[in-house]
Amino acid sequence: MTSRPARTLFCPECGKETSELYNNRCKECFLSNITLIKCPPVVKILVCPVCGAHFTAGKWTRETDRREMLFYEIAGSIRMHPDATHEKLDISEEKIDRSRCLVHVSVSAVVSGLDVTAAADVEIRIKNETCDTCSRIAGGYYAGIVQLRANHRLISEKEVDRCIELADHLLKKLMEKGDRFAFISKVEELKEGVDLYIGSATSCKQVCRAIIRELGGSYTTSPSLVGRKDGEDLYRITCAMRLPEFVCGDIVAIRDHVIEVTHQDKQIHGTDLIDGQRVSLGADTDTPAVKIGSRKDATTTVLVAIEEGAVQILDPETYKTILLKKPSFLHEKSGSEVRVVRTNGGLFLLPEVSDSGC
Repeated sequence: MTSRPARTLFCPECGKETSELYNNRCKECFLSNITLIKCPPVVKILVCPVCGAHFTAGKWTRETDRREMLFYEIAGSIRMHPDATHEKLDISEEKIDRSRCLVHVSVSAVVSGLDVTAAADVEIRIKNETCDTCSRIAGGYYAGIVQLRANHRLISEKEVDRCIELADHLLKKLMEKGDRFAFISKVEELKEGVDLYIGSATSCKQVCRAIIRELGGSYTTSPSLVGRKDGEDLYRITCAMRLPEFVCGDIVAIRDHVIEVTHQDKQIHGTDLIDGQRVSLGADTDTPAVKIGSRKDATTTVLVAIEEGAVQILDPETYKTILLKKPSFLHEKSGSEVRVVRTNGGLFLLPEVSDSGC
């Protein structure tokens, strides 16, 4: 069986003989008439001079990379041939002045089975405009307040610094995920504590939960009506954050226990200084815990002797020998130096810092 000769076709546009037509044209005529891309000669971009965000698709978007920003805007302004597939876009930037640059656009695609390329130049004009987030930060805007306090005591400067550090870390993550009002607009120091003014009501609660996960405590929320917008009530919330009464290193007496606190949430966790055992006791009892000392007040003395289940230590003030029950955390030998703390309940041995958790 003999093969048929290839069918000869004629291009109606140029009259050239061809074996295949593309949209009723020869390959050359088809390629010369196709418009692969359409793009405007000028693209204007609003960029925030404070944070670098740019305005696109009706909202401010934070882009850290300038090339990504340009690529996104150019790609959004280009109109491709409706039959194009396997598109590839590349750009290169040529600076004109501080607010303008020329972007060289190269595009390749497949149309009707043919590889097609095109190039164009687009002038980018950048205009500085402060974004909504930076405007609100500068104006002291807030949607909620986190009140940092401590139960039955003043919150320490170290605790305040750590709370703000935790808040900053969380708010940065929330902003990266799209909450552009996750920021602290003001930190107000008061006699009883510190207030954090935060731009997002939702993030106020998340800040409280992040603090509780590390430092313990609890919080309550209360909304307040501040006005109306577009027919809807506008509220701000106040989160009353309360850190635990006892902190790591406090010595507390509760029932028949004397505990060096490592952490407090709904319970007091720590080491019983009488027998050295790890304990967790409920703080809300008929017999409340009472602070009787602190590791900060510890002093060094000499371990005189070790007997079965008991030890003798030298009182660092009277230099008299005192007999104490041997706690399980004691591993030192006679003659060694040990740390002790004097409390309202007497003298107690302390575990090593690495063992205490403080």
